[in-house]
Amino acid sequence: RELSGEEGRQQEEQSYDWYKQWEEWARQQWEQAQREAYREQQKWQQQYQQQQYQHYQQDNRSDEYSHQKSQRRTQQTKHQQSEKEEFIWDFDPNDPHSVLGVSRNASKDEVSRAFRREMLKHHPDTQAGASEKDKRRATERSKLISDAYRTIKSGHK
Repeated sequence: RELSGEEGRQQEEQSYDWYKQWEEWARQQWEQAQREAYREQQKWQQQYQQQQYQHYQQDNRSDEYSHQKSQRRTQQTKHQQSEKEEFIWDFDPNDPHSVLGVSRNASKDEVSRAFRREMLKHHPDTQAGASEKDKRRATERSKLISDAYRTIKSGHK
């Protein structure tokens, strides 16, 4: 049954009032959630800054400790640089075809076979009885082989 006239308008206004009340309640809930999230974020940032400050204080407690730490870093950096410089290859590491030992006009299959062959020869896991230096060399070589294969493969597409 349909309401007409004044009754119909009153019922529409009541249903509209209910919706307006619900909308206001939902907005208040959302704003409250936003305020709580902001407070939590502020609390987290404050805790994080305190932790960073404590770490900073611990790192700088003693000049001797800091000096020793910087010396260790310098030694590690020099060691890492010397490791990269110590390998002399019998191919051009900047030429992916040279790394895999294939010609520039090699097919996809030839490149794939060369990759597998070289990885079987030079992968660190296949160097069971090798010294640490030889394993590091094998690791570097396998990285070069993987990079070369990836480069050539992306060029074939």
